Amino acid sequence: MDLEMVLNELSLETPVADIFTAQKLMSELIQTLRQAKSLGVKPILRTHSNINNIELVCDYPIASWRNDKIVDLEERRFFRSLILKAPFCEDALQEIKDKFDLSEVRHQGKLADGLRFALITNSLAVSLFSDIQWDTNFLELQVTELDENEQLTDYSEKIVHASRSSHVKQHTEWIKNRIENKLFDRQVDGETLWERRQEFFPNLIFCEQVEQQLQSLKTGDPILQQVKKRLLELEKYCQTWQTGIFNPNLLPSKTTPESDSRIQQFRQPLTIKCPDGKKRLFSWHLRMTPGAWRLYFSEYLGPGKIIIGYIGLKLK
Repeated sequence: MDLEMVLNELSLETPVADIFTAQKLMSELIQTLRQAKSLGVKPILRTHSNINNIELVCDYPIASWRNDKIVDLEERRFFRSLILKAPFCEDALQEIKDKFDLSEVRHQGKLADGLRFALITNSLAVSLFSDIQWDTNFLELQVTELDENEQLTDYSEKIVHASRSSHVKQHTEWIKNRIENKLFDRQVDGETLWERRQEFFPNLIFCEQVEQQLQSLKTGDPILQQVKKRLLELEKYCQTWQTGIFNPNLLPSKTTPESDSRIQQFRQPLTIKCPDGKKRLFSWHLRMTPGAWRLYFSEYLGPGKIIIGYIGLKLK
């Protein structure tokens, strides 16, 4: 999947002191976007909605900045070209809402739909450097969703972020890996994922039923990207897991076992036939963030190997 940029609309909420400062901040944002483009990020800037009427300063909206002859013409043209190439985040989210149980995503207590889109699509979030809180190369988000017991649960997720060109440079390796990793090519659908599972995930072992579950995921299906991301997290963990017992705290995404009540309720579907012919109870699971899908796995083989038992909708 192409790597895109997503504008953090929260960074545009508070008008800056004056027009000169607004112009300076927009120029710095342009440098950040250009730096990302130079590293291979797709020249598209997803925005929460039409941002032209958002005021950088009182009575000086982005539309005025775009028409301000004092501002460098190439900067204005570059920015315009980025925001015209893709639908708004909210339109794209509307298209995929039936695939995701879209949870609330907040940053420091504020709803953040743009950042939610960056989280779902594994994109580069960018901000106008309007406040010191945006001077960071990662943002921590709070996700609220219904858990397996239909209770609201909160957990944190980090996303890659930039408000300066120096932040982008710090992400050079991540950007390179994100773009070059053939796993995220658009052509790699669920069927290809299954066929090339040993190439992509040499340390993961897949139960037979996972074949059908993966093959149901088609190109362009947003949940497919989440599945790839979670499987890659498990693969990378296996590469560093040399000794000792499985440690869920070392995985970047929240990893939990099923509760006793859920195990009693869903013991049958969670008891899965493994490649060695034995049936085992699968309890550890990862969420698709944010979404209603789950990935169940077992660490029973010990260091360096994980077996995947189920990838699909949350059991109800």
